[in-house]
Amino acid sequence: MTCFFCKGSMKDDFTTHFEQLENCIIIIKNVPCFKCTQCGEVAYSGVVVQRLEQIITDFEESLTEIAVVSYSAA
Repeated sequence: MTCFFCKGSMKDDFTTHFEQLENCIIIIKNVPCFKCTQCGEVAYSGVVVQRLEQIITDFEESLTEIAVVSYSAA
């Protein structure tokens, strides 16, 4: 797989995903991704995107302003 921006090669890695919603900020750690070895751009597979959306939906209604979640534990 090649990077969408710089055309460098992508490798399997992990990243931290930040999502700012109207009422809170959600930080999801240890998210599997493809990361460019040249520029550091991150891309997610379809399965990971679906899981991120589910985690965000679950925490969207929480009463906390900041939520820090591990991807594998959520």
